[in-house]
Amino acid sequence: MQHIHDSDQKPVALIVGVIGMAGLSLAEALKSPTALNDLVASHAPSLSYSVHRSSIIVGASPGSVYNALLTLAVYAIICRHECSPFRSLGTRYTWDHFCDMSDARVLAQQHIWAAVTAQCKNQAFNCTNGDVFTWKSLWQVLCDIFDLEFLPFDENDEFDFVGMMKNKGKVWVDIVEKYGLHKTKLEEITCFEALNNVLHFGFQHVSSMNKSREFGFFGYSDTLKSIGM
Repeated sequence: MQHIHDSDQKPVALIVGVIGMAGLSLAEALKSPTALNDLVASHAPSLSYSVHRSSIIVGASPGSVYNALLTLAVYAIICRHECSPFRSLGTRYTWDHFCDMSDARVLAQQHIWAAVTAQCKNQAFNCTNGDVFTWKSLWQVLCDIFDLEFLPFDENDEFDFVGMMKNKGKVWVDIVEKYGLHKTKLEEITCFEALNNVLHFGFQHVSSMNKSREFGFFGYSDTLKSIGM
């Protein structure tokens, strides 16, 4: 494997959210489908680039506009604090069918790998954990972590998750004060609308990592095991 780009070029890594849960991508921020390519091309040949198409980001990524795991954790903590049921979200389809995620650590590893690997110059890669999970399995893991009762999916239990959680700002402030947490506002660390959208997909969200592997990246994370880390 050939390492390191030309010394006169600076490698730049850009994250593009596959489904909108990765945070606000640069292309989205610039409000143009071609803005990303135009921006990079305007700096050529002084820099090379790699594009990293993540799935739902989980793990330590506090700077993300959207963080699915943090949102789920806040929901679970509020349910425990109020002694209310940790009700399942989404649809029967998403509950039982496969999805993938991107651990922030795997995403960081891929950034570094692409920056020092010459053949990755000006290439785009998907970046997921390399496995799949069901939301049903993930829900069980969250219940184990937060000591909550696991409730089977109930298609008759329809409720306005987004509206309910947006009214929990004062509850979150009380939790932060009670446990001495870092002071945050509920809206600063959660993305209820985006999470709700993901959990209503009518298709299995699974991205191929074949190109990454063909180019030599073998980063991997067991999604369900990584949730509690």
